[in-house]
Amino acid sequence: MNGAAMSEFKKIGVFLSDCPADDAALGFAAHFASIGNASLHCIHVRSEAPSSSPGGDPEASQFETHVRKTLPPQVGERATYEVHSGTGITEVLKSARDKDLDLVLMGRYLPSSQMGIGSRWTRLARKCPCSVMIIPDHCRPHFSRIQVSVDGSKHSHLAMAAALLLAKQSNDRNSQLVVQTVRHVDPRHDLAGASFQESAEAQREFGRRDLKQFLADINTEEANIETIVSLSEDPAQAIVELAMVRKMDIVVVGSRGPTRTTAAILGSTSEQVLIHCAMPVLIVKEKGETLRLLEALFSVD
Repeated sequence: MNGAAMSEFKKIGVFLSDCPADDAALGFAAHFASIGNASLHCIHVRSEAPSSSPGGDPEASQFETHVRKTLPPQVGERATYEVHSGTGITEVLKSARDKDLDLVLMGRYLPSSQMGIGSRWTRLARKCPCSVMIIPDHCRPHFSRIQVSVDGSKHSHLAMAAALLLAKQSNDRNSQLVVQTVRHVDPRHDLAGASFQESAEAQREFGRRDLKQFLADINTEEANIETIVSLSEDPAQAIVELAMVRKMDIVVVGSRGPTRTTAAILGSTSEQVLIHCAMPVLIVKEKGETLRLLEALFSVD
């Protein structure tokens, strides 16, 4: 299977800014760094929140000492530690580009928190040249219940590849992978002489057919897969609500767009999932798909 699967997350960056969710991000970073001995870069950036870090930026040695207390010894010993003077998402984007990262991880406040700033996450996910994972505060790395939402696009296949490998690496023989697609009933169904129930069943059947075709060329023998067709006029809400009622450990989605230009404008569904989901969200991207955009933004020759 092609694309940005977990096996290709060889260079991982976890960005910390003295936020309470830093520890959650470090927990997930340690887990991913343990898979295939990936390199881990722990980077402190200045928060965009003016009230944070009252003591200023930490010294590099202090930062390393603090972070290594959280990481497992085998991960902490081979990780790198840097303190950057840049601020917020702009510095994260520059570092992801300069370090040629495969995966960026950051912690965030829960969506309901008055301390949270949702727009920064969509900016990161739109412009980052690699896959992005946002981890809400209080989350811990656990991958027994994985939800991946697909629409048959190339980016859906990338997301599916990552979800399958997460399931494989969960070390839980009973791990479950829920593959969801979302369709909606056209409000003009009556013009075709069909009732709402008839139209709804037709959409469910289309969804089942699409999922069958989507999974046909994917090796799912070792995965415990459940497929779900949701009917909703709001795909993002359908994704978030399913994750809540099924108590999923993580939601995996692809960044939408068949070209570099449209890929830079993250699908509105993925954006809304990222903003409102209280579970960790992994947005799987084709590496480098927004690199030209970053070069333009940062005036790179």
